[in-house]
Amino acid sequence: MIPREWIPNRTTRTHLAFLALPVALFATFYVYPIISSVYLSMHSWDGFSPDMRWVGLQNYKTLLAQPRFFNAVLNNIAWVAFMLIVPTGIGLMLAAILDRGIRGESVYRIIFFLPFTIPAVAVAAIWRWMYEPTNGLITTVLDLAGLGWAAQNWLGDPAVVNASLMGAVAWWTTGFAFLVFFAGLRNIPTECIEAARIEGATSWQIFWQVSFPLLWPSTIIVLGMSAIDAMRLFDIVWAMTQGGPAYSSEVLATQMYDLAFGRFEMGRASAVSVYLLLIAAVVIMPYILYMSSRVQDSEAE
Repeated sequence: MIPREWIPNRTTRTHLAFLALPVALFATFYVYPIISSVYLSMHSWDGFSPDMRWVGLQNYKTLLAQPRFFNAVLNNIAWVAFMLIVPTGIGLMLAAILDRGIRGESVYRIIFFLPFTIPAVAVAAIWRWMYEPTNGLITTVLDLAGLGWAAQNWLGDPAVVNASLMGAVAWWTTGFAFLVFFAGLRNIPTECIEAARIEGATSWQIFWQVSFPLLWPSTIIVLGMSAIDAMRLFDIVWAMTQGGPAYSSEVLATQMYDLAFGRFEMGRASAVSVYLLLIAAVVIMPYILYMSSRVQDSEAE
């Protein structure tokens, strides 16, 4: 017989009832796919045949022996560094400039944030046209400026393709960082700014010594989302280059897609997804824990 004190009361039963749906959804759409991917990664399967052949860790070993896989890993790491520095830095700079109350602020806010509202496929189409090596906008502008020698095969040269993709992504994603930082700056108490001005601090000193330290919550959001977006990057790379030329712009997500739906190697594609999950955890979780502790320390002070 179950002890009476172990039986949940009405309030607890109500809480459990409300938690049942989100927990079920989380288990169905997050936990189950992860377990299924791990299971599938240990099989050889083309996605169509009724039988799957057990291969154990062979798919993982095969990937580790392929330079293509390591190239994709390095590209993902480069994307993480880029997303943490460039769109974040530009967004912070634009937010700091507009926070000074310049004329036409509302118009600039729309201009800066508007690219972020455009779907990735549309962004890819725009920048593919701009990067067209003969009649594209960038090549045309360089020719008019007398810098035709600087024109490149922007998406066809392995030496510049990643930089070209990063330029498009910076234009596309900077608006998010700008919006979060701008909102954070507007939420800083004016008393802190006025006190610094009374003390004779310059605008530069006020920003770096007063405003920026108070932006830690905004910084955590921007850097955390940027790191996650860099690890799961797929749509704009696939739409612009499909990982080419010669896999030079390939990331783990595009390699996984190519293996699964281009080569019908579902087991190996699942192994890539597991590696991607592990790499993302190694890259992102320490940062989240570190930044969370920083916020707690700053709040305690």
